[in-house]
Amino acid sequence: MHEAVLAKLDFGAVLERLAGRCRFGVAADRARQLGPSADHETVAYLLDVTAEAVDLLTSFPEVTIGGPRDIRGLTERAQKGGRLQPADLLLVQDTITASRNLRRAFLRLPEAESRYPHLLGFVDHLVELPDLETAINRSIGPRGDVLDTASDELARIRRDVRVAQSRLMDRLNALVSGGRYASALQDTIITTRDGRYVVPVKAEARAALPGVVHDTSSSGQTLFVEPFEIVELNNKWRERQLDEQHEIERILDDLSGRVGDRAAELNQTVEAVAAIDLAMAKARLAFDLRANRPHLWPGASAGDDLPECHPTHRISLVRARHPLLDPETVVPIDVELGEQYRVLLITGPNTGGKTVALKTIGLLTMMAQTGLFIPADDRSVVSVFPAIFADIGDEQSIAQSLSTFSAHMRTVIGMLRHVTPDSLVLLDELGAGTDPQEGSALARALISALLERGPLVIATTHYSEVKAYAYTTPGVENASVEFDVATLAPTYRLMIGVPGRSNALAIARRLGMPEAIIDQASTLLDPDEVRVDALLQDIRRRRDDAGDMVARAETAIADADQLRRSTERELREAERERQGARAEALAEAEAELAEVRETLRRLQRDRDMVAATREHVDTRRLEVEQAAETVRDFRRTRIRPPAASASSRAIRAGDRVRIVSLDQEGEVVAVADDQADIMLGALKMRQPLSALERLGRASTDAARGVVYTPAASEPVSIEVDLRGYRAAEVEEMLDRYLENAYRSGLPFVRIIHGKGTGALRQVVRDILNNHPAVATHQLAPREQGGDGATVATLREDS
Repeated sequence: MHEAVLAKLDFGAVLERLAGRCRFGVAADRARQLGPSADHETVAYLLDVTAEAVDLLTSFPEVTIGGPRDIRGLTERAQKGGRLQPADLLLVQDTITASRNLRRAFLRLPEAESRYPHLLGFVDHLVELPDLETAINRSIGPRGDVLDTASDELARIRRDVRVAQSRLMDRLNALVSGGRYASALQDTIITTRDGRYVVPVKAEARAALPGVVHDTSSSGQTLFVEPFEIVELNNKWRERQLDEQHEIERILDDLSGRVGDRAAELNQTVEAVAAIDLAMAKARLAFDLRANRPHLWPGASAGDDLPECHPTHRISLVRARHPLLDPETVVPIDVELGEQYRVLLITGPNTGGKTVALKTIGLLTMMAQTGLFIPADDRSVVSVFPAIFADIGDEQSIAQSLSTFSAHMRTVIGMLRHVTPDSLVLLDELGAGTDPQEGSALARALISALLERGPLVIATTHYSEVKAYAYTTPGVENASVEFDVATLAPTYRLMIGVPGRSNALAIARRLGMPEAIIDQASTLLDPDEVRVDALLQDIRRRRDDAGDMVARAETAIADADQLRRSTERELREAERERQGARAEALAEAEAELAEVRETLRRLQRDRDMVAATREHVDTRRLEVEQAAETVRDFRRTRIRPPAASASSRAIRAGDRVRIVSLDQEGEVVAVADDQADIMLGALKMRQPLSALERLGRASTDAARGVVYTPAASEPVSIEVDLRGYRAAEVEEMLDRYLENAYRSGLPFVRIIHGKGTGALRQVVRDILNNHPAVATHQLAPREQGGDGATVATLREDS
């Protein structure tokens, strides 16, 4: 891609923003050097890498490159035998550590091989050098000092240095603190000159302290003397220091050699870290621009043989925004090119956004071909162009004696030499800068020539003749940037299929131009031009009306879809409730069946205690078996939709009802609040009234008393359960039960009333106290119900 085209489209500014999002200097340099690729597979690969980086930072934001350094210069010096200083070695260590941490972070990611295959290709080039990392860590401290642990020899030498220094300091302290040389010393301090310890001596007392003079003060009054008696100690200390320095240099040379031996691997690591950081920088830029991955047009498709279609390329940008403008204020545009037309002519007033639209299309195409996501909807489609040509801006040159028109023509002429059917051509202010009539003719001729050569073309113009040419020429389409005459400001909306108007007279009238002048100017206009403007205004109005209708239709469709989804959701919830009601009813029926079975077992245990007949036990067993069969039938029964109610009358005791959720019929024995107690054969259950369908009144022989107050000739249960009944219902039921039990010859009965608040228990006691068939009564033993039941002893026949 030509550098001039990149500059005209401000591509360098996009790359600079990308570089600013890099965390590694090498990656930032790479970012500034990027350029669009002309190979379809390469562009697809670059977009895949960016997509993986977006996924990585979205799912695992804690993954970072760490603190690598650009050590390529250091590795080159070490490879040539140069010595690296401790600070240089720390940079190498930082890079090795960052590489190790980054590699291990990727390998710990879940499903990394399937989610990040391209990034793992970079990770494979990250090397771990534990030996070199350990050696540097053992030898160099965090402040850049060579540690005693670097070698055993260095540790020994430093011990000798400390011993020699200690002996030297002891001798010097004795010398300056003693009274022998007190008169000769300028001060009782010890200092160093040229790496040797000295003491300050008065110049006039030089002879009093024999030694070597190393320096004098600026006034000349003080001499810095190394006394002869410590010269040998100073020499030993200095010799040990030199030994230390030689050992440090040897250690640094050894570490530098090891770095040089691994130079290729270290350079490879730097490049791999830079590639990963660059991919992550592309992801960060995508986040900041609210950008999405564009679809790449694959090439030829059905219908491409039409003359209006481009055989291999398409551009379809949806809500595209210029990446260098504020995303909060920029107006998005929609652009289609290549399917129904190959040339798009954009017209409209100056500062209306024509050039911005032109640059947006070119710049987003270049960004996609560089592997960058584009600030547009994820439905957008771009093609890979081998070449993009652009003539944008004023290129007049005083040095070359070129006018604006001449500069444009030179650029266009050079462009025509290289344009191919696979090119994208961007032309700003086509034919401008010269006589309007000639410029218009030249613009139309240039468009015709480009149509014959076959590239995709987007151009801006002011000429009305070019607008009319677009209407009559297959493969060419008009577009315009909208201008609001009321506010004298552009809206920056790009409208395909509608050419723009100059709006000069309308703007002049709005600004206060005298009406007489406006009227005279109107009479001077070409009548055909006036009719064309009126026609364009009508087209724009009809287009807006159609757009409003489409928007209303889309809203209606969306509302219908939402209503459909809401209805489906409510149906699913209703079905779940039906299933839940059936399951609850089944559980309640099984609980009732279990209670009846327990009753039978207690009755069998009580056979020795009461004069119950075998027929009575067999009858109760038969009732249990019938109840079990009812439950099994219910399990096999599928839920049927509720039928219409046979009667609208309120449900009351004695009614025959159908339990809708169970599809079973039973008799209502009691109604309390919104609940009803129903008998299903020998089973009793409680159901809400809303779940019942009234079938009519129960027959006389099916009255509730048949179950709970059998005739005296029939066997009577040894116990009765009154739980769930109100006090008003209990008196009649218990009275009949006691009478039948007495007539059956039972010696005692057990009345289950539950614990609760004790109200029902008190009612039972009052009835038992006054009933003629009851001799005595007391609370049941703990194993038979305790406070929840009462045992009544019946009178014997006289």
